[in-house]
Amino acid sequence: MTDALPIQQAKSRLLITLVVDTSLSMRSNGAIDQLNAALRNWRRELLGDGYLTAVGEIALISFGHDYVIAVDPAGRQKGHVAAPFRPVREFDPPRLEAGGATPMVEAVQYALEITGVRKDQLAAQGIPLAHRPMIWLVTDGVPTDDQGARSDRWRDLAPLLRQQEAGRHLLFYAIGVPGAEREVLSGLAPNSFYHLDELDFMRVMRLVSVSLNAAKNVTRNQSSDEVYADTRDRFARTEEMRIWLEKNG
Repeated sequence: MTDALPIQQAKSRLLITLVVDTSLSMRSNGAIDQLNAALRNWRRELLGDGYLTAVGEIALISFGHDYVIAVDPAGRQKGHVAAPFRPVREFDPPRLEAGGATPMVEAVQYALEITGVRKDQLAAQGIPLAHRPMIWLVTDGVPTDDQGARSDRWRDLAPLLRQQEAGRHLLFYAIGVPGAEREVLSGLAPNSFYHLDELDFMRVMRLVSVSLNAAKNVTRNQSSDEVYADTRDRFARTEEMRIWLEKNG
């Protein structure tokens, strides 16, 4: 019997970026440990999706510990990496550590920057995008400056995100666990924010999975708000089914 052929990267790409909070507050209540466990669990699900392993490229940005860095999503290099995106099939997230302030705005800006750079690189190679790039912000806090003082600079970032969405260039989600402020989340992502009542990063990653599955069916003519509405409906149904199975399974 011959060995199975390796997964070949498709001729088109989906750019996936996780922007995760690793500030000092994530040390409380085992939050950083739960986030690490959720990412490891999500890895198994992600690698089981043949479509995403063929078209997907993933970047992992942390903000807080070590300020804002592009973490190697393949877990091979330490510190900041020069090439943030790796094929989904190589996703093997390293253990994240918590500490420092909450430079949320800078992290989202950096996510937009690396996404734009990667899009240009792919275009230069003649490789189209299979879907709009997707960015998820995951946080338990509010934006601060590098000294830890609260910052309202997110208000300046919101119009840029709306412009990207209106041009069908991007899908952006903001997910908050206890400690995050609804005003900030809804300001950054009016129709695609989720404020969870419990510290549950497994649920956060289920939401990421649902939004990825919804994106597979998006047409070029669909508005971002239509995609967000579909994602919210899918997530509600998924959670209802999960709860039912837990009670009756």
